[in-house]
Amino acid sequence: MGIRVRRPSTDRLELTEGDFLIVKQDLTAGEYRDLIRAATRPVTVTGDKATPALELDPIAAGFATVLAYLLDWSFTDADGRKIPIADQPVAVVRAALDNIDSDAYMEVQKAIQDHQARRAAALAEEKKTRTTATDSARTLQSVG
Repeated sequence: MGIRVRRPSTDRLELTEGDFLIVKQDLTAGEYRDLIRAATRPVTVTGDKATPALELDPIAAGFATVLAYLLDWSFTDADGRKIPIADQPVAVVRAALDNIDSDAYMEVQKAIQDHQARRAAALAEEKKTRTTATDSARTLQSVG
């Protein structure tokens, strides 16, 4: 039987100028649903049948991904004081992200998106090496 719950784990992502991010290694199912909800917007497809659908909002998707993964960072303000985001409400983290310069934000977003892609590749590779019982073995166990 596989383990379906992972221990919360973090990764440190190195940035330019000696800065770093602390991010979640993986998202939980609930965090992933929240990310998808924040990254999309409802649209109505017109035609014979008006069908509700979702459309990806690329700007919201990038920001939602950053908010979903980001736990802490080394960023400081103009006076050299650390900008606190660890264990802060989403509104505080959002405000901190809104106040950094655009190049810094794009570096943060890219680092987190690259992290997400690496984790997806690692998890896909992990799935290839998992051992599972064959259908006949499961059937024999249920008979016996």
